Amino acid sequence: MERRSLLRLVEENFQDFFPSGRELPELEFFPLGEDSWSYRCGPLWISIRRDLDGHFPGAYEVPLLLRESGKEFVLAPLAGHDGRVVHRIADFPVVTFPYVERATASSAPPTPGQLDLLIRQLHEVHTFEPPASRPVELPTEDFRFPFDNDLDKALQAALNGAAAQCGPYGGLLADLVARRWGHLTALREEAARVADRCTARWRGERPALTHGDPSLTNVLFGQGVDIIDWGGAMWAPPERDWAALTRVFGTAPQGRPAFLRFYGLRWTLAEVAEYATRFTGPHTGDADDDAMWGRLARYLPQA
Repeated sequence: MERRSLLRLVEENFQDFFPSGRELPELEFFPLGEDSWSYRCGPLWISIRRDLDGHFPGAYEVPLLLRESGKEFVLAPLAGHDGRVVHRIADFPVVTFPYVERATASSAPPTPGQLDLLIRQLHEVHTFEPPASRPVELPTEDFRFPFDNDLDKALQAALNGAAAQCGPYGGLLADLVARRWGHLTALREEAARVADRCTARWRGERPALTHGDPSLTNVLFGQGVDIIDWGGAMWAPPERDWAALTRVFGTAPQGRPAFLRFYGLRWTLAEVAEYATRFTGPHTGDADDDAMWGRLARYLPQA
């Protein structure tokens, strides 16, 4: 993507954020975000989304509605002069935010009081209903495993030896999968059973608006608590957020055990699918590979 295309987007839709008559500042690239390319342009933060398979424009529109409803803890994207929140350049969705300095800094662990505040804020999000005049399209929980095919292919490549030719972690993956095959099979079978129970229990229940990943990278803890990165917003049981809080911070309100277990299992299996897929494709053993292998080993520890 050419930088001049991004600058043209700013000129046409966000010129009001800059002094009249002055040239726009240079774009500054920030190596942040696993599913986006990020640039700063003065007071603006430009996010080029590369999560094309899971991209839902409504996920970027709903935080703006939350913010407009008075929920100032939501860091929402900006609507352009054309009224759109999501623009497209070279087939990529592009979303623009106000630049917040502390969003680019490392987050400190939250205090108990900050976690309590975050829980209260998520309760507010869960009961939010978009105005009838401005409906948004968001995915609704279906208790499926969209990564199942990728996981099957990666595990098969590991077991048949194909992964060993892909890079330094291919052979290690083959050994790990072979030793932990029974554990993986048990996880997948349990996940299928729990998904069936959740599907039956949730039928007819009012969906909650959920963030999906309230973690240290998506929550800014300071004088207040601000929630950012709403790209995973979904209509789902509130346990979707409570399971994330438990995983990340070790605390959350009481939730229904079946739903909490489902989201825990789906997270683990999704992580295994992502990292196994990486190591069954060409890789060099760089710093990213090292970090991802460490994460995979945590999900599939030695027996």
